[in-house]
Amino acid sequence: MRWSIRNQILLPFAGVTLLSVLAATMAAAWFAARAQEQTQLSALQQVVGTLAQSSFPINDTVLAQMRGLSGAHFVAVDSQGTPIASTLPPPVPDLESLPLSPSTDLSTLPQVPAVQLDTTRYRIARLERNPTSNAQTLYVLSPEKSWNAARWQAAVYPLSVGALSVFLTAGLAFLISQRISRRLRNLQSQAAAIAAGDFREIPVQTRNDELRDLEISVNRMTSRLRELEGTIARSERERLLAQLAGGLAHQLRNAATGAKLALQLHARRCSGAGQDQSITVALRQLALLETQVRGLLSLGRNEARPQAALSVNALLKDVAELITPACEHGGVRLAVASPEVDSQLKGDPGALQAALLNLALNAIEAAGPHGAVSLGARQSASSILVEVRDNGPGPAPAVVASLGQPFVTTKPEGVGLGLTLVRQVAQDHQGELTWRRDGAETVFTLSFPV
Repeated sequence: MRWSIRNQILLPFAGVTLLSVLAATMAAAWFAARAQEQTQLSALQQVVGTLAQSSFPINDTVLAQMRGLSGAHFVAVDSQGTPIASTLPPPVPDLESLPLSPSTDLSTLPQVPAVQLDTTRYRIARLERNPTSNAQTLYVLSPEKSWNAARWQAAVYPLSVGALSVFLTAGLAFLISQRISRRLRNLQSQAAAIAAGDFREIPVQTRNDELRDLEISVNRMTSRLRELEGTIARSERERLLAQLAGGLAHQLRNAATGAKLALQLHARRCSGAGQDQSITVALRQLALLETQVRGLLSLGRNEARPQAALSVNALLKDVAELITPACEHGGVRLAVASPEVDSQLKGDPGALQAALLNLALNAIEAAGPHGAVSLGARQSASSILVEVRDNGPGPAPAVVASLGQPFVTTKPEGVGLGLTLVRQVAQDHQGELTWRRDGAETVFTLSFPV
């Protein structure tokens, strides 16, 4: 069982202290209540003693005055047991059958069981008077709530002091606990700083406490430090890429949407047999730009998009239609080799189209004027392979090792995001992006599991 250092130090100390405070508080409250009870009993004895020992006649007026001085009720009965005066509302109950104090001086009144009369509980004592008086017996009925109130009034002060002591003790224990925990956390932070440059491993203790956890953490960081360096750098590049792609795509989408609307409006106004085909080409180019922008937005948001079944032949055909104007403008020959047996991909159609479109546009630029680009697909036992070929010179040797990483490009006006987007789409679909030189051609391949 885990037993932390903080608990090993504080719990015994806090437990003993709290028990001591509670015991002292309860004892002080009990003694204070007993002292107050004796004081109240003494005051009642002084008031009642004169009345019990005197021989002057007893009537309702005398008992009412005694009640005002003592707070108790009184019942006086003659030698025949008949009530002759009382401060209780009539009818006066038969008190002889009730449990009474065995003493004649009220000394045992606090120990007498309380009796319920009407809605009030009383402790009752029976006092014998002078035989020459009209009242032979005097009953004293002291309300139980007056005794309880006196006890509580006496105990509230030591209880308050005890509660304050418990609160202060608990607060002090908490502060000590926080200080010890803070020191341990500081020690752990220092060990983490050592892991940044010092690769020594420390021996792990057998006792299961915070220090053992710290030692394990330092050793784990030492063994994984080199891995984390590469992971952190890659994560920073991807984060920056996502921010840049999102911001750039947002601006491009707004501009492309405005241009497309303007061209559509112009085409509507100039509709007819003699309409310039360049407007149609411009609209298709804007559609191509919109497709690329959607890919950048998807990369920047890192969001999950709906998946659907997609025909490989349809994907090749769509991309070919989108890049045909670029091929005609650049003087590049385009060929599409659709497989005889159509394969099906499951994924995000927009992302897959944007990935293949990026590869095709790169191929057109690499092939140059009078070059050739071909799109094709084939299926192996476990994979669907979509290929883009061009007869250009291939990637420059300086970027071969880092090809596909963000911002890696040899183009004077390039930003190095196209292949990064393609690689991300491939990974999102459990596939991969590879490339090779096949004779005089450069081949980029997107492979997806069947």
